[in-house]
Amino acid sequence: MIEIKGLKLPYGTVREVSFSIAPGECILLAGPNGCGKTTLLKALADLGVLIPSGISKIQGFTVEEFIRTACYRQSDWAGRHNMAFDDKLAWALSLLGLTDLRLRDISRLSDGEFQKCAIAAGLCMGGTFLMLDEPTAFLDVDNRIMVLKTLREISEKTGISILFTSHDLHDSLEVCHRVLTFATNGTLFESNKENREEALLKAFPTLKL
Repeated sequence: MIEIKGLKLPYGTVREVSFSIAPGECILLAGPNGCGKTTLLKALADLGVLIPSGISKIQGFTVEEFIRTACYRQSDWAGRHNMAFDDKLAWALSLLGLTDLRLRDISRLSDGEFQKCAIAAGLCMGGTFLMLDEPTAFLDVDNRIMVLKTLREISEKTGISILFTSHDLHDSLEVCHRVLTFATNGTLFESNKENREEALLKAFPTLKL
């Protein structure tokens, strides 16, 4: 269980937050622009792995090379990974359905496939807490739903806790276990499994669910 108590935030509408995340939970972090979602994820970065938004698909890297490069901190002084990492890489590729794409140039991946590639890199970095900032940004409907379902499946299959931000509220509500929202009264509201819709309305009072 990840317990956050009285965490101070330097920016945003909410300056102090407290909440918890259980193993295997997939949680949506929602709120209007500028409320502090990204600030909160950055403040939690030391507790897990943060996958930022807007990662570029640079030509000349295969899927496997991209993941190994992203995981440079897990390599030795010569940039080599050990067998345990190789096993974790194979596991992550299999989990995300990327095994057959491991030698494909990332510039030739669809946006949805590349987002899964970034998630695989996050899994290879280790830890039990994965955070994603707008993982569905710029994706079409099919890829957006695919990535969101992938997050839910990862949390349930691996026990890894996942916290992600998204403006795709309706689709995200379909897959998340719970919701954290920056409410309009300046507090962080933590839902249970039954009142997720209520949590979203705390931040978006006019939202039609």
